[in-house]
Amino acid sequence: MKDWVKNGFGWAVWMFVMMTFFWPLITGEKITLKSVLIGAVFWSFIGIAMGYIMTKFVNKKN
Repeated sequence: MKDWVKNGFGWAVWMFVMMTFFWPLITGEKITLKSVLIGAVFWSFIGIAMGYIMTKFVNKKN
């Protein structure tokens, strides 16, 4: 697996846990199966996009 994919998924897992489980506990919302499934798909795509963007635009060598 490429490094940017690993980095993206690592970031996605962190955000998934924080936004799907931790944030609802703070705000008093219920954690539902629907929110967990939507969050897993959403943060997976966003994590891959973030990993790709960071590789292409931030890590450019001069």
